[in-house]
Amino acid sequence: MSELQLQVTPASAWRKPREQGYTVRLPSGNVATLRPVAVDVLLLSGKLPDLLSPIVAKTLWAETEPATLADQADLSKGFAELVNIVTRAAMLNPSVVDAPTADGEIGLEDIDFSDKLAIFQLATGGSAVLQKFLEQQAASLEP
Repeated sequence: MSELQLQVTPASAWRKPREQGYTVRLPSGNVATLRPVAVDVLLLSGKLPDLLSPIVAKTLWAETEPATLADQADLSKGFAELVNIVTRAAMLNPSVVDAPTADGEIGLEDIDFSDKLAIFQLATGGSAVLQKFLEQQAASLEP
């Protein structure tokens, strides 16, 4: 097939990362299924408090490492809140809820901050980042 005969990607393939996610091992050793989170969609949906807009703008438009943002004292509280919002949105399994009671539910307080940072970086990087991370994990486990 020549490059001029490109086939349109089926809509189901576009939705698959968001609907099914990727199962990854987090820094704590815990395993979770994550989906990509479109921070721009979160921002436009009004789900982010106004105080987070400058932080989201920095993560969207500047090549700033999330860890660098956390070091800035005036942004640290807002950054932590953004990380929690993205973590909650990214976690497919187990799901993150306010008052966990079922086996498949946990609270934000159950997740190590290092895991939250990893989830934030993976989820906001898009499905390509999650897929690449998953492939790297698989390769490191091969004999």
